[in-house]
Amino acid sequence: MGTLTKDTFKILKYNQRNGFIFTLLFRLITTPLYLLALNAGLKFALKMADYSYLTVSNIGLFLIKPWTAVTIAVLLILGIIVLLLEAGCLITLYQGAFYFRKLNLWQILAGGLSKLLDEIRRKNWQLGLLVLADYFITNVYLIYRVFTHVKPINFVTTEILRQPLGRMVLAAVILILLLIVLPGLYTFHACMVEQKRFRDGYLKSWWLLRRRIFEVLPLMFCYYGLAILALWMLYGFCVLITAIAVTLFTDNRLALAVLPAACDWIELVLIFISSMLLAVGKYGAVSVQYFRFNSRITRKAAAIGYEGKPFGNRKTAGIIMAAASALCLMSLFYVLRNGSVITGDMLSEIQITAHRGSSNEAPENTMAALHKAVNDLADYAEIDVQETRDGIVVLGHDYTLNRVAGVNRSIGSYDFDDLMKLDVGSWFSDEYKEERIPTLKEVMEYCKGKINLNIEIKNMGEDSNLPDKVMQLIEEYQMEEQCVVTSTRFSYLVRIKKADPQIRTGYIISAAYGDFYSSDSIDFISLRSSFINERLVEAAHEKGKAVHAWTVNGKSEMERMKMLGVDNIITDYPILAREIIYREAATESLLEYLQLVLK
Repeated sequence: MGTLTKDTFKILKYNQRNGFIFTLLFRLITTPLYLLALNAGLKFALKMADYSYLTVSNIGLFLIKPWTAVTIAVLLILGIIVLLLEAGCLITLYQGAFYFRKLNLWQILAGGLSKLLDEIRRKNWQLGLLVLADYFITNVYLIYRVFTHVKPINFVTTEILRQPLGRMVLAAVILILLLIVLPGLYTFHACMVEQKRFRDGYLKSWWLLRRRIFEVLPLMFCYYGLAILALWMLYGFCVLITAIAVTLFTDNRLALAVLPAACDWIELVLIFISSMLLAVGKYGAVSVQYFRFNSRITRKAAAIGYEGKPFGNRKTAGIIMAAASALCLMSLFYVLRNGSVITGDMLSEIQITAHRGSSNEAPENTMAALHKAVNDLADYAEIDVQETRDGIVVLGHDYTLNRVAGVNRSIGSYDFDDLMKLDVGSWFSDEYKEERIPTLKEVMEYCKGKINLNIEIKNMGEDSNLPDKVMQLIEEYQMEEQCVVTSTRFSYLVRIKKADPQIRTGYIISAAYGDFYSSDSIDFISLRSSFINERLVEAAHEKGKAVHAWTVNGKSEMERMKMLGVDNIITDYPILAREIIYREAATESLLEYLQLVLK
């Protein structure tokens, strides 16, 4: 065991710089691209299933829909290709180390591509299934931790683990996969190095392992245990440093809101790094064992380059890597600017909407209120829109301007230039004197990439062009993923959904009566929190509709909404809402302790 460990460290160190850089670049490129494909696939499957949102109540039915099965199959095939390519590249890296050759980045990529194409030509499709099972077993704990952050899978996972039968079934699945994966530990090397067919490679793997199983398996489990321990130690250190930074450099009222969100992202980043290092370490250890146990392979300084292969020259490999990198950067830019289903909905437990901007800290429906909403870490800013006499879409809640500007006239009675002369900030405080009514276009220019918008279209009559103008602005700024449109007038939502099905719509209702969540023209319902109960949330979720609660300002009501599992809380106090929804006892105690020590 000691010799195997020493040899593993030697092979990992031999070309560690190029190996680490390549694996990091490979993961940084393929992970965002795969997530982009996952996002597109999820949107397509939801559309074909006629669901607007994925919830605990409808996930079972969603998974058995035919188009969902097709989407999952396509995504699995893409995942298999990526995993086999990574396996081929890492085996090439360690094959080079075995032959005393330090391969550069494009040689590693060329070797991986060549090995992948060879497996496709030999129709070794079983290798794809094995690589999926192997990836699951190797990363089972990390996958579980990721699932705890993904809605609604986190609730499903919790329920499965809570039930004895669920734990037994899960343990049985893991045991079966272990019995498949462990005998095939060296199958990837047998197929990719010795170019065997899958059956022969799997049998060769078991033949190499059978007499050494009690030498190899404890070693592999020890490696895995140490890796998980290192992950948690590093996570604890990062949380401590973050807590100190939050305590020293952040406003106390923001501290409890910032730290839980920061801890979530720290864990996701460390999971990404840990998964990458597990792959590097696992293939390194298995390569050492394979080359050492396989007497037919002799160590020599032979040429293993791929210069004669289609991907073997530096220029071709460079073009492939550059193209993949460019595509990755474009996808990241798209997600950051325009949002996505995964980052927007699935990675948030309950989303928080700042009511009319952060209207408790600045005048409602103004740029100042939107700036506050961004600073308060709100997921959405809820705004109200109306139309001036000359057709400009501007922000405003009341029918008249009496409350915010001291003028008993409607927004629709003003031309835009005259409306801009009104002060809508002094009523709130002298600090906001001369604050003006912003246009929706101005709001979108500021909010894009910073905060999502919940745009409530005020009821201006059946023949109003306001819904069409709002829709056109959303499309112009490509904010379909960053905006939802709500209204008390159902016909507005029908018009928008018919013209652009991508725009999510929400029906604002004042009472919880009737089957108001069955319409295909709405994606969620928005209603007063006092009308929301468990039965309503379950019924809406079964139909694939989300539930937004307004206006939730009390701590006890926020706790109740959290327990009921609503999808979005609209509040005048977004910081307080984030504290209550995301706080954890451990982070709260840590912050309180640090605040005392660092005072």
